[in-house]
Amino acid sequence: MRTRMWIAIAAVILISAAGTGVYVLTAGGEVTVSSVCTPPASTPEYIAAYATTVVIGTVTAPTRFVPDAGDPSTGVQEATLTVEETLKGPQQHELDLSQSVTRTAQGTYTTAEPLYQPLVTGERYAVAVLDRAEDGGRWVWGAERAPDETADERWAAAVAAKAILPSATCDDTRIITSTPDPA
Repeated sequence: MRTRMWIAIAAVILISAAGTGVYVLTAGGEVTVSSVCTPPASTPEYIAAYATTVVIGTVTAPTRFVPDAGDPSTGVQEATLTVEETLKGPQQHELDLSQSVTRTAQGTYTTAEPLYQPLVTGERYAVAVLDRAEDGGRWVWGAERAPDETADERWAAAVAAKAILPSATCDDTRIITSTPDPA
């Protein structure tokens, strides 16, 4: 057979397999996405290396929770941080921050990572920020309470280390499961 004929046959088989897969997924059963790929955020050095801005400051304005439309227990917490010291990035007096959080039954907020602590009004933090929010605000990449100079020194050393980031990691432990809507 000629090469074009083999290509045509392969294309027909591929389209048929894809169509069958779509039918099976939409006809019923669960669809599971089991991989999230992110840069490493396990140490202050990695967080500081990836973030565009790292500051020490105090949350001065009351935080506001904006629930996710699909799951009201999760959403975005918005806060204003008054900057005391800039460790990386441009000097700024205040930062409007957005942070992904989960709301607890007690009305407080929680996160899964130890270096991504929920921002609380009146508390002092070392905050690593991504300057990528569409509305001019900034997205929190890392946050750790900084009640004293020890935390300041830890984050200053993390910035100074200029860590080289390994490749983005895929964490198969985070599983998002949804059931397709019946057609």
